[in-house]
Amino acid sequence: MVLLREARERSDARLVDDCREGDASAFDEIVRRYKDRVYNVVYRFLGNHEDALDVSQEAFVQAYRGVDGFRGGSQVYTWLYSIAANLARNRLRDSTRKGRNMGTSLEAMVTTPAVNARRTPRAEAEGHELDETLQACLNELPEHYRMAFVLRTFDDLSYDEIAKTLDCPKGTVKSRINKARSLLRERLEALSLV
Repeated sequence: MVLLREARERSDARLVDDCREGDASAFDEIVRRYKDRVYNVVYRFLGNHEDALDVSQEAFVQAYRGVDGFRGGSQVYTWLYSIAANLARNRLRDSTRKGRNMGTSLEAMVTTPAVNARRTPRAEAEGHELDETLQACLNELPEHYRMAFVLRTFDDLSYDEIAKTLDCPKGTVKSRINKARSLLRERLEALSLV
């Protein structure tokens, strides 16, 4: 497992080098590897499919344009998430200024197809209702708590990776995640869901 991870990291670094040398197919491979993960994080942060698609696509466009500036101080996906997180925060701010609701669906929360296949229609309906409630509660979190929580909970990034992604100290990341959990727990308890 460790050798596989090391081989992949070397492979990512090689892809970045190849991209710098003008090999567009190298960046296509980076997109293929990380597009779903980037989209899922952005979606859970914004709660809107169309906005998540737009932000994810723009993140990869900016990464492609800025590949020469990537120095390898972090992993490729951490670099991509940093770009996507900044774009998602900007989209959220713009939408808030315009008074637009970012959406309340969290259809992608249950991502294992085998689990979905065994669910009854009633369980699906109840699950969808719960997903919408959870996303609405996530949407109420201040963005700095929400992004740290989403990266840790839904994408399982380490505290160090989140700190690099959000460009803040590791202690701040831990504090934000704990506060997000506390706020979500309070909100769900108020709704009698916990």
